[in-house]
Amino acid sequence: MPRWEDVLAPPTRPVLAARAAAAGRLLEPASGLRVRAWLSAGYLLDDRVGRTVHAADLDTLWRAAADRGARPAGWRPLRATPAAERAGLPGTWDLAAAAVWCAAVARAEPDAELEITLPDPAAHRAVRVTIAAGTVRAAPLDPADPVPYARITGPGASEAARHVTAHHRL
Repeated sequence: MPRWEDVLAPPTRPVLAARAAAAGRLLEPASGLRVRAWLSAGYLLDDRVGRTVHAADLDTLWRAAADRGARPAGWRPLRATPAAERAGLPGTWDLAAAAVWCAAVARAEPDAELEITLPDPAAHRAVRVTIAAGTVRAAPLDPADPVPYARITGPGASEAARHVTAHHRL
């Protein structure tokens, strides 16, 4: 069974490079952390003093970043008001960047309970991602016509939609 992030996009070298670049942009600039793809085997997280950590997946990457005090740039804690929100996705959005964002939210907000439906026009499907208790799960859906926006439901959906819209160029 594939890892949740591989359901969104297979772990090819270009996809890992895109995820590493998206993670680097999503990290707070003051963190001093740098993310690189490591062949087809995951990511390398470097800090200012030269320590490097290998992360085989996005969950491990964000756990290592959090251990160094890093958070997603512009993140504010989610409020408990349940809601359903749409987040407009421009043509530059891709599922590799979405995977990075979901892993970051799960680490930054371990009590979050969000369900995110993302369009995947390239595969003529949508993907449902669930973030709960600090873990992420993903499953493909096969709607007739995927919609060109993300649908986020759950407590804090408004804040999550604001953040994903602000960082749409992950």
